[in-house]
Amino acid sequence: MKKSILSVLLLSSGLSFAQTDINITLEHQFEGAPFVYGTTYMLNGTAVSLTRVQYYLSGFEITHDGGTVTTMPGSYILGSGNISNYTLGNEAVTNLEEINFDLGVDYTSNHMGTSSWTAGHPLASQSPSMDWSWPSGYFFWVFEGLVDDTGNGTPNKAFQLSGIGDVLHTDINSFTGINATGGVITLPFQVNVADWLQNLNLASVGSDHSASANNVQIGNNTNPETVFTFNSGALSLEGPTATKSHIYANYELPYAPTIFYNLATTDNVDIKIYSMSGAVVLESENENFEGNFFIKKELESGSYIIVFSNGNLEESFKFIVQK
Repeated sequence: MKKSILSVLLLSSGLSFAQTDINITLEHQFEGAPFVYGTTYMLNGTAVSLTRVQYYLSGFEITHDGGTVTTMPGSYILGSGNISNYTLGNEAVTNLEEINFDLGVDYTSNHMGTSSWTAGHPLASQSPSMDWSWPSGYFFWVFEGLVDDTGNGTPNKAFQLSGIGDVLHTDINSFTGINATGGVITLPFQVNVADWLQNLNLASVGSDHSASANNVQIGNNTNPETVFTFNSGALSLEGPTATKSHIYANYELPYAPTIFYNLATTDNVDIKIYSMSGAVVLESENENFEGNFFIKKELESGSYIIVFSNGNLEESFKFIVQK
């Protein structure tokens, strides 16, 4: 009854709480240079090339409108090194002043399993995989690539780091002093991938899917190495757009690769996959201009060409299917 009376008073006085879309941009870098899969970077004097960077963010909490704190327990982000733009949610906010979030997945959701979520949700089944099945939980982060262990400047030795286990859940330092308003609020962050890999001997990592000392170090690096930096200078701008298209094939499943892409457009694209004879074997319309496209259809072994196109852009990339 009290709620009904309050609603009547608010309506009669003309007061209402506007709903605001809140977005986040994650501009991935490697020591100040744009991050691109397959590019060779120097990490403390050692050549390294990354083929996959993915991680979960959860536990979002915003402070707004003079100190009101709103938690967003249903908001999750699956960050990918090739994707910059993410939707966080919709809240009754006029002026956003602070944001907090965690690296990893909260305890409850971490043990629910991917089948608890509808397709397209960050916690639903992913390709490449971001979990080790129920009840083990999600990979809080995955870093895969090559490192130079010969000293000749060419990355040659493979490494895989997949952090799994509640102990790896990491609180990220608060981001305060924000002054963001508008019907749509976009919060811009820079993400320095190199800082996550500090103090690790990548040449000795091998394939590590655990809560080992290596993965603990990645979590520990998150704050003092300042992986996430709020970019206040870009607060009034739209999310970053690639100036050059980048397309990369992830062959974790060689019979059904995933194409990582970030295109030099802000418009959605149509995707077609052609056999080497020119036949269209798979197509999808109105896809995002950045993303991870999983080849769901069973294709015969061989080479294929994927084409991304809209009225302003056409990009192609050759990949291989191996059964």
